[in-house]
Amino acid sequence: MNSTKERSGWIAQTWIDKEEVPVSPVLKVERKSDPWYGYTEEEIEDCIEFIRCYMRKEFELLLQIRVKAIEKDFWFDSYQDFMESAFNTHDFQKTQRPFDKYGYRLKKVLERVEDLAIMHSCISSADGRENVHRRFQCLVEVEFREPALRLVERFRNCADPEKRVQLRKKIARYNMTILKCNEVWRAKSPPG
Repeated sequence: MNSTKERSGWIAQTWIDKEEVPVSPVLKVERKSDPWYGYTEEEIEDCIEFIRCYMRKEFELLLQIRVKAIEKDFWFDSYQDFMESAFNTHDFQKTQRPFDKYGYRLKKVLERVEDLAIMHSCISSADGRENVHRRFQCLVEVEFREPALRLVERFRNCADPEKRVQLRKKIARYNMTILKCNEVWRAKSPPG
């Protein structure tokens, strides 16, 4: 008998208070801004049915018009067969210039040079400025100087005068680009 009292006392101590019970996952959140807040499920269904009937009454005349059933409402069997848009028609394409990949690449490299120059002018430590300047030099070296040096080597080994003229033009374009990068650097990152 004594052991049953002890056991019941132990069970009573292990019970969890009502406030400490975790929230059940099946409970739904009730928001005060919900238009159906405070209504029972049955009242909600009745309101929705009333609205549906009212709307149906408003459009009763339109709903009486017979609609002919259409097998296909689109003139292609699948949307994948229809690959037309305003941008892939001949009229649109003939107004567009061909995309200049080199010009786009040059523009992006010059933007990067400008960003590095601005960063160089903002950094106060000498070490940091030196690192940013090295990054600028490496960028110009990889993007323009190395290809220009390869073209110079090809120019020296080329015997055909027409190819030499083309190579000279390409080398000049790389040199002009290197000068433009240096111009941007000097304009955005004052010495000091």
